[in-house]
Amino acid sequence: MSNQKAVHRIREFNRLYMSSMNLLGNHYLGSEYPVTEARVFFEIYENKGCNAAHIAKVMNIDKSYLSRIIKSHEKNGYILRTASESDGRSYCLYLTESGIRRAEDFIRKSDEEIGEIIEQLTNEECVSLVQALSTATDLLNKSRKQREESET
Repeated sequence: MSNQKAVHRIREFNRLYMSSMNLLGNHYLGSEYPVTEARVFFEIYENKGCNAAHIAKVMNIDKSYLSRIIKSHEKNGYILRTASESDGRSYCLYLTESGIRRAEDFIRKSDEEIGEIIEQLTNEECVSLVQALSTATDLLNKSRKQREESET
């Protein structure tokens, strides 16, 4: 298979995935947030005490956009920033109690939505889907690591 065919197939999958997971609108899982802003909750939830540079790298988003998201979430009482003990120029991010509840609500709703999407699949089809997703994840991670190594 040529790279061009792979590119087209990946783009086709992205279009299907984004629409079937309801990621194209401005109200992720019925919230007031687009998916990028909602995802920041998850990253801090999973990586307590991380910094903005970590989130920007993992999510591959513009640092100034991320800064605006963090400030907004902080203003709304969802995020707490504390000075980093190891780097005075950086700060550590934590979710407040309401931020934790918001993140857990997103996780629960996302799990439910995905469960509904795949509920018609047989057990064997679910196993096949998980294997295919694992393969795609492994290959894309390998490609990303090789790209990062070649850039350094």
